[in-house]
Amino acid sequence: MENFLLSVNIVLPVFLLIVLGWFLKKRGTLTKEFCDKASTLVFYWALPASLLKQVAESDIASIFSLKFSVYSVLSVTAVFAATWILAEALIRDKSQISAIVHGAFRSNFAYVGLPIISMITGKENLTAAIMIITFVLPFYNVLAVLLFNHYNSGGKKMTIRQQVISIIKNPMIIGILLGLPFSIFHIPMPTILGTTLTNLGRIASPLGLLLIGASLRMDTLAKKWQGITLSAAMKVVVSPLVCTLLAIPLHFSMEELTTIYVLHAVPSAVNSYVMTAKMGGDEETGAGIVMLSSLASVITMTLGIFVLKQAGLI
Repeated sequence: MENFLLSVNIVLPVFLLIVLGWFLKKRGTLTKEFCDKASTLVFYWALPASLLKQVAESDIASIFSLKFSVYSVLSVTAVFAATWILAEALIRDKSQISAIVHGAFRSNFAYVGLPIISMITGKENLTAAIMIITFVLPFYNVLAVLLFNHYNSGGKKMTIRQQVISIIKNPMIIGILLGLPFSIFHIPMPTILGTTLTNLGRIASPLGLLLIGASLRMDTLAKKWQGITLSAAMKVVVSPLVCTLLAIPLHFSMEELTTIYVLHAVPSAVNSYVMTAKMGGDEETGAGIVMLSSLASVITMTLGIFVLKQAGLI
């Protein structure tokens, strides 16, 4: 019962904000013009500010684990590749594929994963989670840019040089790169700057969730249910099951195994929808994936945590 309430208390508020966004759009409070501007605010400013602050406050050198970092990156890559293959084989509307793949591999780790790991482990200093933020979150953006460049609306393929420049110019990668010197060289961040970044970053998740709700159209979700279901199933069922089982024989610490499970088990990230919308993907499919994976994860995470605890693995 405790594990069930843990999942409900963390995931259900996410879903309720999405519902509120849908309601406010119906009431005319969230207009299209507002949503367009707000998406830009979240993508270019709020999310990068949050990532910059998190990386800057971590001690990368002292917590680095090559085995854990490599496994985390490879497991995300495997989910990315497997979903892409399945989507190409099963989905007729190819305009949906970038959103389907993106929603399947990109986790809402920073906003949902961290509090779950803290509550499971009873720790506030989450060293394994900091490595995920430092290495996996930037890698999400590398995969996403490659994916959206492949399916861009104009049909024009980018050169390798153009892709590298596009990746480097991604606002979230810029935020992480700006935070690395503070971490590596142990430079204390000025209080004024730190507080400003914290306050700016706090608006990313709630505003992003409201924007997801505002983009939802039930008739569109009904038409695109196959792609949405495929992505959500890969995100909260297949990915955590396979990636956690494969990690067990590698003898990770309890905190590392917990982090691997949560990385793959949490719902699709809010910024997967924001980035999909900004990079020419099917934003309605992206929004549907976040909504369905958030709702389903209430059940799947409860079962997953229960089984792992019963087995004495976390």
